Amino acid sequence: MADSIQQLNREYREYFLKNRTSPEEHMSFLQMFLVERGCTFGGEAMPTLLKPNFISSRQSALLKSHVERMSRALNKFIGLYLSDDRVRGIMGFSEKENRLFRIEPGYRNPLVISRLDAFLNGESLKFLEFNCDSPAGIAYADVLEEGFQVIFRKYPFLNGYRIRYARRQGRLLESLLQCYREFREIQRQFPEKPVVAIVDWADVSTRSEFELHRQHFTEHGIETIIATPQDFEIKRGRAVAGGQEVHLVYKRVITRELIEKWDEVQDFIGCIGSGLVCCCNSFRSYIVGNKKVLAVLADPRYQSVFTDRERQLIRNTIPWTAVLADVRVKYGRRLVHLKSFIPEQKDRLVLKPGNKYGGKDVYIGRETPQDVWEKVMNDHLDDDTWVVQEYVDIPTDEYPEISRSVVFKPKYVNINPFALNNRYSGTITRISDSPVINVSAGGGLVPTLTAEPLEI
Repeated sequence: MADSIQQLNREYREYFLKNRTSPEEHMSFLQMFLVERGCTFGGEAMPTLLKPNFISSRQSALLKSHVERMSRALNKFIGLYLSDDRVRGIMGFSEKENRLFRIEPGYRNPLVISRLDAFLNGESLKFLEFNCDSPAGIAYADVLEEGFQVIFRKYPFLNGYRIRYARRQGRLLESLLQCYREFREIQRQFPEKPVVAIVDWADVSTRSEFELHRQHFTEHGIETIIATPQDFEIKRGRAVAGGQEVHLVYKRVITRELIEKWDEVQDFIGCIGSGLVCCCNSFRSYIVGNKKVLAVLADPRYQSVFTDRERQLIRNTIPWTAVLADVRVKYGRRLVHLKSFIPEQKDRLVLKPGNKYGGKDVYIGRETPQDVWEKVMNDHLDDDTWVVQEYVDIPTDEYPEISRSVVFKPKYVNINPFALNNRYSGTITRISDSPVINVSAGGGLVPTLTAEPLEI
């Protein structure tokens, strides 16, 4: 970490410890601010702590470079999957999933919105998984930064720093509209200005973020509704949801969950498949949301589609990953038999399902008893749906816990940069007491802010 960030963190801590009454007031203000602005999770203020994750300008530049290059590589991988039988065999998607993948998006980049979850240790970035199907957090990140911006006016020591803020929702809307413009080059009958539907199930815990998006889109002249997949029907050759004709879908519903309710959502899928709506993300983005992609990306047999810089990035930023199976694979310069290697090297490895989200069923070897570890491996050795990954040291930082006093405690830190149409669009940080870090698994969100000292 840059010396200036270490210094800023020290000043932040010292200010809190010297002004013990202010942090409690500021935390109450922040929670009220989040509730009033609709930044909630499960009906409560978004879980957060009263300190952002400060990063240096060099770290910010590294994130921009790596995220944009990896986003381009993932778009290329989608094309590789569609054209290569061997890759399709490894990824192992079902016939229903492949039916969805065959739907043409109608725009150039099938992966429009992504969140590339990673660990940032100093200037070393390691991507752990790619949240590419329907990533959340863009609007939440903006509101959190707005709240901290207000609070920071009361912190005089920050006057010596330049702090950069992002505005992701504007970039999101522009990305959606860019895809719609490309889609409309073929579908000339569509209006110049679309009606947008934000689509997910009615009972999801992130519904408050849809309201934030609807407000932002509407304020910028784009009529927007919130709908469920079951709301859609085809009327006179048009896509209709809740009686409203729709032209552009911002798809937040998880593709795997659509498949689980296949019979209930046929009109919704039919609207997309028939080209009656432009849908972002496309179903093809789901391909690179599966953690198996980490294993295939690093396989030299399938790297001809990437540039030299993309191949170098893959080598440097993706930890060793293999599809869990009773096979021999290459680990470094040697061949290992996974069935014996995984129990023997438990403390160096992580087991996780390929297609789940929210930190569900992730087993960190050094945190898992041997008998449980081996049972998980054996239970999934033959189903071709899990991956084994090399453990990456989890960054930690100290964050204030505020009740009657202020106590700084170490927390695990996971950085989550966004890419919108291959463009780096800021990041957010998840923190937790648990090494499996996720808001839905009991963690919290804090802003990620680039800070640099002002020249004297």
